[in-house]
Amino acid sequence: MGYLIITDQNWQKLRDEILSLADCCHKAFGEKCKHTDWLHNGDVCRLLNISKRTLQHYRDTGVLPFSQIGHKCYYKREDVERLLLTKTDKPKK
Repeated sequence: MGYLIITDQNWQKLRDEILSLADCCHKAFGEKCKHTDWLHNGDVCRLLNISKRTLQHYRDTGVLPFSQIGHKCYYKREDVERLLLTKTDKPKK
C-alpha cells in the first residue's frame, strides 16, 4: 500500500471544494425528500392486527386505499396510520 502526501494548501483546496459541493447539494435537495413509504400486505396485516381476508375486505369496500403493481398490492404508510388511529375495537358479545 502506498502513501499519498498532501500539502496544507492542497488539503485546504480539497476541503473547500467538498464544502462547496455539500452546499450545492443542500441548496438543490435541502427540502425533505417527499417520497412515500409503501407497505405490502403482510406489513399492513401485522400493523393493524388483521387477517389477509379482512385486508381484502378493506380494499373491496374502499376503507383502505391501495395501489397494485402486477399481482402485488401496496399501501401508503400514512393511509395505514390514519386507519390505525380511527380503528376502534368493538367489544365482542
